[in-house]
Amino acid sequence: MPCTFDELELMLDQLMEEEARKFLDTVPHAAHLTDQSQPLDEAYYVRHRIETVKRIRLTAKVDALALARMIDEDYEAARQWSRYASQELSHDLLYLEDLRHHGYSERQVDATEPFPATREMLRYLEESIERFGAIAAVAYSLFVEWNSARYSRKAVAKAASHFSRRFVKGSQAHVAIDDELDHYYVMADIAHRLSRNDSDQAILVTLIRRIASSFRDYFTQLYWATVGAPEAAVHDQAPR
Repeated sequence: MPCTFDELELMLDQLMEEEARKFLDTVPHAAHLTDQSQPLDEAYYVRHRIETVKRIRLTAKVDALALARMIDEDYEAARQWSRYASQELSHDLLYLEDLRHHGYSERQVDATEPFPATREMLRYLEESIERFGAIAAVAYSLFVEWNSARYSRKAVAKAASHFSRRFVKGSQAHVAIDDELDHYYVMADIAHRLSRNDSDQAILVTLIRRIASSFRDYFTQLYWATVGAPEAAVHDQAPR
């Protein structure tokens, strides 16, 4: 028997909280972007913002693949997903606006290779869409929207206090969009429509856990490429 929306939302919240604790317990510098008591490392912050742009653009293909599958799975869910995917398609521009204040052009961002963990996660998502359907892309969006709703505002506030508000205009706009459109609720609604039985729900949990693991790998790689790197490696992050 399929669970109710409220039951699914509760299960997802408990799962996300568990993964958030695991992140804080296992990833070096885990609270760096949000904890005001820690000084902000500019190389870490900027490289993360670059990766955010790369990830938005890379997942645009995943979103399109998911839409093609979702049209056959649940047409009404596909209507919601198409609106969400089209909105996400332009969010890279918001972060590019911020990166220009750090001296990065769009061309320099384009030339930056994504971290291995990001590439691997995208491969996993594409393979999972082929295997399980659109729910794989929805699982990714559930994860990032849940975390955005809880942590993005804190990260923007910390960056604004470290640099200035003009450095986070794009990031602030992104937070406002997510608040206004309630993207997490939309994703939860789509997930509920696509989770028709216990087996579907188990697949969703497996997908989210794997995505969370990929983000732990990414933030670990980010740490070692910036904060944990020798001084010379950190300087290599500067724009040319």
